[in-house]
Amino acid sequence: MELPELIDSLEDLVVQARRLPVGGNLVVDRKRMLDLIDQFRLAVPEDLQQAQQMLEAREQIIQEARDTAKQIVEQAETERERLLEQNAIVVDARERGHAILADAEQRAQQTIAEADSTAAAHLSEAADAAKQQMDDADQYALEVLRRLQSQMQSYLESVRTSINSLEQDRS
Repeated sequence: MELPELIDSLEDLVVQARRLPVGGNLVVDRKRMLDLIDQFRLAVPEDLQQAQQMLEAREQIIQEARDTAKQIVEQAETERERLLEQNAIVVDARERGHAILADAEQRAQQTIAEADSTAAAHLSEAADAAKQQMDDADQYALEVLRRLQSQMQSYLESVRTSINSLEQDRS
């Protein structure tokens, strides 16, 4: 029998009991009452076991849900930290890349400026050297022409002297 049926039987037993004239107590069939109590003992543990199993299953499901939730939270935290770290690495790499690029551009501009300065200095030196060589060449040419003029004058005087001598000899 199930518990509800046993409770109904117990109720029937109480309803069918005789009343005592004094105190309002009931006289119940002892054998029948003990049979019902035995049946309760047999029926109750099965129902209690089912209830206990249901409570244990419920508790196990709740614990598994808590464990799963804890794992999900831990995994989410780990993933969040990984993403933050990865993002920090990417940001750091970008910043370092920009810094390296800016440094390279600055060095390139400095190198170009130095090369321009060096080229301008060499060009100025070359122009000065060329001007000096031109001045030296002009000076040398002038000296050569003056010597030539002097020699030519000397030849011309010699020619005049010879002409004059010849003219005098003829006359």
